[in-house]
Amino acid sequence: MSYSKETIEKIFADVAKRINISDKLFNDADKEYKALGSWINKKTEEEMPGCVVQIYPQGSFALATVIKPISDEDDYDLDLVCEVNDATDFTARELKNKVVKPWLKGYKRTKTEIEEKRRCWHVEYEELPNFHMDVIPAVPKNLVEGTQIKITDKDEEQNTYSYIGSNPKGYVKWFLQQCNKSGSKTQRRVAIQDMAIQAPIKQTKQKSKLQQAVQLLKRHRDVMFEDDADNKPISIIVTTLAAQLYNGEDSIIETLLGFVNNVETYLFSTKKENGNFSIPNPSYAGEDFADKWGEHPERQRAFFVWIRQLKEDFNFEKLSMMDRVMMGKHIKKMFGSNTGNALFTQMGLMEAEAVRKKELKVDTKTGNISAFGMVAVPPIHHFGKV
Repeated sequence: MSYSKETIEKIFADVAKRINISDKLFNDADKEYKALGSWINKKTEEEMPGCVVQIYPQGSFALATVIKPISDEDDYDLDLVCEVNDATDFTARELKNKVVKPWLKGYKRTKTEIEEKRRCWHVEYEELPNFHMDVIPAVPKNLVEGTQIKITDKDEEQNTYSYIGSNPKGYVKWFLQQCNKSGSKTQRRVAIQDMAIQAPIKQTKQKSKLQQAVQLLKRHRDVMFEDDADNKPISIIVTTLAAQLYNGEDSIIETLLGFVNNVETYLFSTKKENGNFSIPNPSYAGEDFADKWGEHPERQRAFFVWIRQLKEDFNFEKLSMMDRVMMGKHIKKMFGSNTGNALFTQMGLMEAEAVRKKELKVDTKTGNISAFGMVAVPPIHHFGKV
């Protein structure tokens, strides 16, 4: 048996569907997100009357590329921005420690202690042991117009705080515009909306090929770097490069191949004069997502090792020549045992039913088995004595 392009596409689409965050996990995150937003708005009215605070997601929840954890014991998180519009006179230290921190510490649904990270507060929940939020304090960069903001950034060694520029809303808009580059008239277009005071997060069931490809890349990365989290390529780099290299392909396979076959050439074209690679933020000039590669060359090396593994694992010629057992092992290797086992159990049942209905056929020229072949696969009857 060999696999047709259509069958491989279906396998990848099924994997993307299986690794998508479950409705329960999503609803739990949405509940806590709304509750925290309501609490912050309440505290704002009490302590800073007239001040406008915007709460909105950034990262995978905003981009509809979130995936569930590999195991039920692993954490999943929601990154959100807490933009205080009338706090531009506060220093970064004051905004983070005197304004936003008391709001979060007073929130009764969180654990007693919240943890300070370089650019955010890490907030965990008593009721949801495997879920947390990373809350990023911010102020507008320009009070008149635009979506650019300034976020707090702490230098751990010097114990100093400063503001750095960012544009989460602009990035989300750019990414969703990239999703809509498809030349196909049948592919669903992704809605692009402005974010309100507390922007809703939505469980997007119908995803673009780019969103699905990003999910598969992130899960492959998670599996490969399960025991090396420090060097795991960060999601913003994976997502940005995949979106930059997306040319409107109408299949997950072509989107993935476009990434793995062109990402190295693209990166070498962005090299700086000092030899460092650069991955510019498309929504904020001057921000470089690869700026830490110079300080941590092991992360850069890990990224290119991952790309070489992707080229091997997503080699279409090899995939098309696999039999069921080989494909099953390959899917488990790439996306995890639970995903692979569940997928191929379902496929076995579906193929058995298709054989019974004479809907599974063989292409006599290629040997591919699908619904588009020439000769129906006959059912196998196991007769004999027990």
